[in-house]
Amino acid sequence: MTPSDLWQLMGKKLTYIQEGHRGPVVYDFTDTNCPFCHLLYVVEARLIREGKLTVRYVPVAIIKPSSMPEAAAILQADNPAAALQKAEDAIDKGMKTGKPANLVRATDAIGKASPKTIEAIKKIEGNNVFLQEVGIDDLPDIIYLPKKGKLGLITGLISEKKLTEMLPQMQ
Repeated sequence: MTPSDLWQLMGKKLTYIQEGHRGPVVYDFTDTNCPFCHLLYVVEARLIREGKLTVRYVPVAIIKPSSMPEAAAILQADNPAAALQKAEDAIDKGMKTGKPANLVRATDAIGKASPKTIEAIKKIEGNNVFLQEVGIDDLPDIIYLPKKGKLGLITGLISEKKLTEMLPQMQ
């Protein structure tokens, strides 16, 4: 399978929330309970606003039991991008005040879950399985398609300066 084929498969297989419509496209695997995922979101937000980057946020739930109901609440919202932004704002406030973010949660009791919640949970579980299949177990992670070569992977927090320097090599 070529990098391009895998990239197309990711677009079909993964559930994501896209922000931005200009610049290279990257997939950012993120968990609401990952502080470094939030810091990366802040870096990417500036580049998205400047029209330099398109990010497909792939919600996963691997850090804490609360990750799944929080991600499901975001994914099943009428406007997932706005729900993601609201959650990130709450996380940012929590990080600045030292108090835990009080994020909206869908139920994690399957017997009480609505069909919409169950569908969101299944999609997030599919994203989790993808991470396992490609052997990624640390967050945050960005997967990108370079102009030349194999798919690129950035694991961990990257600075805005470094990410900006990499943009010309990305498709």
